[in-house]
Amino acid sequence: MTARCTPIFCPFQLAGSLILTCCCVPHAVAEHAVQSDDMLEITIEGGIEGTTPVYRIYRERAPETSADSASLLRQAPGASVNRNGPLTGIAQYRGMFGDRVNTQIDGMHTLGACPNGMDPPLSYLPSSQLESLSVIRGIAPVSSGAETIGGSILATSRRSHFSSDDTVTPSLEVNAGAASVNTSRYLDTLAAVANRSHRLHAFGSRETGGNYEFADGTVKPTRFERDTFGSGYGFRNGKHEVSLDLRRNETGPTGTPSLPMDIVDTNATLAEGEYRGELNGYQLHGKLYWTDDNHRMSNYELRSMPMMTRLNNATSDGVGYRFDSSFAFGNGQLSVGTDGRLAQHNATITDPVNNPAFRVVNFNDVTRDLYGVFAEWNGALAKDWNVQFGARYNRVFMDAGRVSATVPPAAALQARFNAADRSKTDDNIDLVARLAHPLSSRLTWQIEAGRKTRSPSYQERYLWLPLEATNGLADGNIYVGDIDLDPEVGYEIGTGLDWHTRRYYFEPRVFYRYVDNYIQGVPATDPLALAFNPATLQFANVDAKFYGADAPWGVTLNDNWRLDGVVSYVLGKRDDIGDNLYRIAPLNGRATLTWQHDRWWTSAEGVFYADQDKVSSTNNETRSDGYALLNLKAGITLVDRLVLTAGVENVFDKEYADHLSGINRVSGTDVAVGDRIPGYGRNFYASLQWRYN
Repeated sequence: MTARCTPIFCPFQLAGSLILTCCCVPHAVAEHAVQSDDMLEITIEGGIEGTTPVYRIYRERAPETSADSASLLRQAPGASVNRNGPLTGIAQYRGMFGDRVNTQIDGMHTLGACPNGMDPPLSYLPSSQLESLSVIRGIAPVSSGAETIGGSILATSRRSHFSSDDTVTPSLEVNAGAASVNTSRYLDTLAAVANRSHRLHAFGSRETGGNYEFADGTVKPTRFERDTFGSGYGFRNGKHEVSLDLRRNETGPTGTPSLPMDIVDTNATLAEGEYRGELNGYQLHGKLYWTDDNHRMSNYELRSMPMMTRLNNATSDGVGYRFDSSFAFGNGQLSVGTDGRLAQHNATITDPVNNPAFRVVNFNDVTRDLYGVFAEWNGALAKDWNVQFGARYNRVFMDAGRVSATVPPAAALQARFNAADRSKTDDNIDLVARLAHPLSSRLTWQIEAGRKTRSPSYQERYLWLPLEATNGLADGNIYVGDIDLDPEVGYEIGTGLDWHTRRYYFEPRVFYRYVDNYIQGVPATDPLALAFNPATLQFANVDAKFYGADAPWGVTLNDNWRLDGVVSYVLGKRDDIGDNLYRIAPLNGRATLTWQHDRWWTSAEGVFYADQDKVSSTNNETRSDGYALLNLKAGITLVDRLVLTAGVENVFDKEYADHLSGINRVSGTDVAVGDRIPGYGRNFYASLQWRYN
């Protein structure tokens, strides 16, 4: 036990040096500005809601050039994004990513249809339609959702709002923009009418972009197309409110160069109904939602025709629910509730070009149903000692139908899988305790501890044939699943300070997380899998640990100038062997110097990423070099309702590669196969926003 606990103290020793490193690098950047109607940029708020620290990113008026909402995660301490394509950003928080991070849109847990993670949750919400993106710092409360072992990220879309009287008030917002680096453009509208009792809105957006450029060429294929539209209605009567919302996402041909295939199309429908109210001192809430997703991907439509062409048709559908109530209890508020999600997945691989008889049923009638109950109390144990205690129980049922393949070497694997008992049930318990205590009027101390769980994904458990259906790992390896995998169990502790004055703020955190039964690919020992492909990795339970530090900081220099920043560091390691964990962001920071006056604002942002040489040998992960970038942007309110924003990213046209951007899989392009995919070259962009209300 002593050996395992020793790393807890490493972040304390690291925290000071990391912060000094970020502050001393001229191009290190971060944004943590208070929300402002005059500062026409992405604004960010940090704070504590009850005893839960939340870092909220607002998208006020000027969308960034990236169409992917996940790109905004780089603004938050401890957060980042695994980039497999222009619309395929997978959320990462403190070293964990994918299914380990509870990522929701308007309280919905979206179901991606692609077995390789081409349609992660935030791909269903374009950045132009995002109202805010909230990152819960540290251990996620049990009330924030099920399977939050890697944290919770909650996205909120723009929609209509009730007014204060009976007058029917219309409103309209139109956003348009373009960027040079990929000749991209977008048009987004939101129209609404509302009074105190009714609200109605409709929205739509169109986004297109070509292959993007970097200093030495063009990255192919990175073109994209996406149309998103929908509507919503809300009714309010006294303390009761109901709403209905419908969203449709239609993605056209879109490149994913770090994956073996590209998106042909993705057509998804999301529908939800919600109730909020109060009755006799009880706050009541209920939500029902339904998702349906049809996805196709291929290895020949956007890249050079290979010898073996493949088309994968994948579908997912599911329903979710949440019912909860909160009420006064003792010296605080008690919340109790139940939630769940029922999902089904199918995927079939064919060769329509060269061999119409070829067929592999990759996943067939795979079900993953989760049912949870939770209780959480937020209150005061004594004066100035605020606490949160939470407990959650999740039961996960999983099963899969029979599979088949026309590939003769797969016959033995097929027979074994179909003969196996594929039905599995996991009983998982989460516990969270958090304490906040003000040491002075300007300084608050926080400490937290938790136990979090996650059952295997359907890919990890039911990938019966060695393939690259790995939910976006993008390491180029062939994997096979294991029906008998155990759930992951994480134990985490963390502590930190919140220091605020009239001019300064500083919110450092350090953490340590140990994970029993962490699911990781290891060299396969199964003779049948090795006979199919001798380089196969098999998903297995291992031991792992994560530790690190992150902090936002800032200073108001005078009435017009302010400086804000953020720094993040995490290290992930196997604890059963001497290896690092795969695809973890290196030490990084960002700082933003902002000037604001009347209708004008402008900012200079520096971004700093260190070398990443702590890479996974198991995953054949390559090292990456550090880099520093300079970005400039400015905005002006032309008239009362018309705002112009323009900027330049990567001012010096530096060639660089984000460690999380993946490895190129496409031959015959300006990036060699096996090289890390470079980031954007110099990029000029501009956007216009017009509002009527």
